[in-house]
Amino acid sequence: MKSSISKILVLSLLIGFGSCSKDALRQDDLLQQKDAVESLNDPFLLSSVIKKSALFYQDRGWGNTIFPGAVQHTMRNYQGGDNYYSAFKGLPTDLYSAMDNLKFIDSAIKLAAAKGSDTHVGIFTTFRVLMFSFMTDFYGDVYYSQALKGRDGILYPVYDKQSDIYAGLLTELDEAAALISKGKDNLNPTYDLMYGGDKTQWLKFCNSLKLRLLMRASAKLSDAGAKISAVAAQSLLSEEADMDASIPYVGTNPVNSWVGGSNNWANGGDFEKRRPCKTLVDIMANSNDPRMAVWFAPIEDPWTSDPLKDGVSFTTTDPNGYEYTSTWEYIDRSDPVIKAQVPNILDSNKVYAGFIAGMNGDFKNGNGHYNTSAGGTYGNFKVSKYSKLFQENASAFLKAQIMNKDEVQFILAEAAVKGLITGNADTYYRKGIRYSMERWGVSESDIVSYLAQPGVTLPGTNSGKLAKIAEQKWIALFSNATEAYLDLRRTKLPDIFKNGNLGTYDFPLRFRYPGNESGQNRDAYDKGVATLSPAVDNEFSKMWLLQ
Repeated sequence: MKSSISKILVLSLLIGFGSCSKDALRQDDLLQQKDAVESLNDPFLLSSVIKKSALFYQDRGWGNTIFPGAVQHTMRNYQGGDNYYSAFKGLPTDLYSAMDNLKFIDSAIKLAAAKGSDTHVGIFTTFRVLMFSFMTDFYGDVYYSQALKGRDGILYPVYDKQSDIYAGLLTELDEAAALISKGKDNLNPTYDLMYGGDKTQWLKFCNSLKLRLLMRASAKLSDAGAKISAVAAQSLLSEEADMDASIPYVGTNPVNSWVGGSNNWANGGDFEKRRPCKTLVDIMANSNDPRMAVWFAPIEDPWTSDPLKDGVSFTTTDPNGYEYTSTWEYIDRSDPVIKAQVPNILDSNKVYAGFIAGMNGDFKNGNGHYNTSAGGTYGNFKVSKYSKLFQENASAFLKAQIMNKDEVQFILAEAAVKGLITGNADTYYRKGIRYSMERWGVSESDIVSYLAQPGVTLPGTNSGKLAKIAEQKWIALFSNATEAYLDLRRTKLPDIFKNGNLGTYDFPLRFRYPGNESGQNRDAYDKGVATLSPAVDNEFSKMWLLQ
C-alpha cells in the first residue's frame, strides 16, 4: 500500500515539470493517469484526500505570505515583496499543485465508485469541487471538462469558460450531497480525520461549500436568490455542535506539524520575518477585540510619551498562558538617534502594534525601530510579533482549515441584508463572531462584553451592515487568507486598499497562467486569455466572476 501511494505522489509531480517538450509533458500526464489507479481501500483513500486537501488550503492560508499579505493580515519585515503583491506578477504554479491533488481525488472516485461506495464518492466529489473552484477562482478559465483525460488520449485539454465551470461545480455538489445521503457504506472513524465517521457533518460541509460558491458567483447569477435560499434551507455547518471543515495537527514531523513550529521553522527565522499588519491590529484594538491577545505578542520595547515610564518593565500573560516581558522606552527627542526615527513612530503608548501595509521588508524602520545591532537580522522591538502559540507544532487552536462555521454565518448575514434569504442578518452576524471567538478559546464573558459594544452593533443602513459584516468576516478569516482574499476581491470590503504605503498599488485580481500553459497548451491558453477583460494575461484583468 505504501509503495502504491508513493508511486501516485511521485508521478503526480511530473505534471508541468517533467519535460521541456510539450508532447512529453502531456505524455507524462497520460502515464500518470494510467498508473494512479491502484487497489487501495476506501478508508485509506479518505484519510489521504482529506489530508492533502486540508494542507493544500492551509499552506496558502498561512504557510506562505502571498494571501495573508494581500489581505493585510500579515506583513513581512524581511524580503517583503508580498507586502505589495509582488508574487502576483510572477507565474504561480498553484494550478498544477491543485491538479496534482485532483489526480489523486479522481482516482479515489473511480475506485470508490467501482466498489459501490456512494458515501465515499460523494465526499471525494466534494473535494474535487474544492480543488476545481480554487483553480478557476484564482486563474479564470481553466481546464475542467477535459481535465484528467490523459487516459482517453486528451493531452491538450481545452479551457472551459468560468461560467460553465461554476455551473458544473454546483451540479457536482448536488450529486455529492445525494450520494452522501443515500450511501450505505460506513466511514471509518480512524481514517475520517475531519468528522470521525459522521456522515451528517459531511453533508453539511458539502452544502456549506455550495453556499460559498453561490455567494461568490451571486452577482453573475440571475436566480442567485432562489439558489441561495434553497441551500440555506438545507443542513449547513451552522450549529454550536457542528465541527469545522478542518483537521488538527499531530506535531511529530514536518508534514503533520503546524508550519510555524520547530519541526518546520527550527531556528525561528521565518517566524521573525512575519508581523501582524497595522491594518488588522488597529481595527481589532479599536474594538477591544479579545482575539488580539491570542494572536499577537506585546511589543518588546513599546514607545511611551511618559518619561517616568522609561525603562519600566512589565510582564503580560496571554489567555493561553504564554508570558512576555516588555520594557517601555521614552520618545526622547533630545537623542538624535530617536529624533531621526520620530516620523516612523506611528504607535506609541500601546502594547500592540503592526507593520504598515505595503511597507518594504525593512525591519529597521518599523514603528521607529532603531536598535538594529541588537535586533539581529530580522528583529524589531517596536512591532508586535505573533503569539508564541504560532510557534507550536500542534495545538487545539491550530488546524489545517478549509471552511469554518463562522464563515457560513457571515455568508448568511450578507445574504439576509441583500434580501437573498429571509433570515435575520443580526442573528447570523453575531453567531459568526461568536463562533470565531470560540474557535480561538475566547471566554464566554469576553464574547458577551465584545458583542455588547455599540461599535460592534450592525448599523442601520444596508451599506453599513454589509461593511460591518465584511469587516468581521475578514477578521474571522485570519489564518485562512485564501478565502479572505477572494472575499475582499468580491465585495471590496473592508475598504483597506490604499492603507499605509499601498496608495500607488492596484489590488491584484487573479493569478497569471503558469508559463507551461502559454508554451505547451497555447490554443487553450489563448482562448482563456481572450475571455478576460481586458484580454491580457496579467493580475489586473477581470475574469467572468468580476466582469
